[in-house]
Amino acid sequence: MTKPGFPFVLLTLAGTLAPDTVRASSVKIHEVLGGPAGYIALHNTGTVTLDIGGWSVQACTGGAVPVELATMPAGSEIPAGDHFLITGQGFSGTVQRMVVEAIVGDGEMLLDRRGARVDSVGWAPSSPCRENQAAVACPGSAQARDAVSRDTDDNKADFGCVRPLP
Repeated sequence: MTKPGFPFVLLTLAGTLAPDTVRASSVKIHEVLGGPAGYIALHNTGTVTLDIGGWSVQACTGGAVPVELATMPAGSEIPAGDHFLITGQGFSGTVQRMVVEAIVGDGEMLLDRRGARVDSVGWAPSSPCRENQAAVACPGSAQARDAVSRDTDDNKADFGCVRPLP
């Protein structure tokens, strides 16, 4: 005689996935400046180094669907508490991790290697990149979260205008 719950337990255990080793919620879009001299700073707010190889940044450019801006190469990592910088070709700063032609669009979206949205920011009310209310536009300035990259899933509350990186 079989026990009534036995097959269910086996199926449940067989379908249980191992915990994800990357805590997607610990990587935030910390700061953005658009244009050919612009940049996107990703911030690892966690306590362990994260492998972001295969992750991508999509740009919201006014259409309904974001377009590919950058894909992080294999081996790309963000140490705990550190930043990963994606820059436009005209960026004049000394720290660069990945260079793209320009930081474009009315918002940016970070996707993990499975294509799941990790974080996003949009500064146009119609941007598919925005979280809840759009961030306030900052002509000539960058948009940034506070020092700890606080994220309430409301771009208007989370991002403010700051002086761009040198």
